[in-house]
Amino acid sequence: VSLHAQPRYSVVISEIMADPTPQIGLPNAEWLELRNTSNVSINLQGYRLQKFGGTPSGPMPLFNLQPDSSVIVCTGSQVAALSAYGTTISVTSFPSLSNDADAIALNTPAGAMMHAVAYSNTWYKNAVKADGGWTLEMMDTKNPCTGIDNWTASTDAKGGTPGKKN
Repeated sequence: VSLHAQPRYSVVISEIMADPTPQIGLPNAEWLELRNTSNVSINLQGYRLQKFGGTPSGPMPLFNLQPDSSVIVCTGSQVAALSAYGTTISVTSFPSLSNDADAIALNTPAGAMMHAVAYSNTWYKNAVKADGGWTLEMMDTKNPCTGIDNWTASTDAKGGTPGKKN
């Protein structure tokens, strides 16, 4: 496990469930998926989520995110429901995600920005899916800053792929 600061984009926000209703097949919960794009395990302890201009979430617990793997992050009350889909950790004060457009950052324990996404419902490229129940998925996690061109609505029958490759 690396104790050194990781380069920016070593961990990226790879999937966003901002509007869980109407439910398609996943729990009625907002969550984010984080993916380790590096070749080393990264301890997420102390990392925080923060909406632009908002209050940061509580710190993430000690959790070693393995290379090329993902973890679901949500509020504590949703851990049990989301754990059925993959490894899940919670933070206090999980930021409420706007359905239409929002900006969310993943910050290191030192407060540096690891990755940020400013999404909008146009990123679904599908009016039905933009209405709720579907996630936005990053298609290429090695190109995390390409905006709408690198995000699309999930094509999974459940409405998203928490804890799995997009």
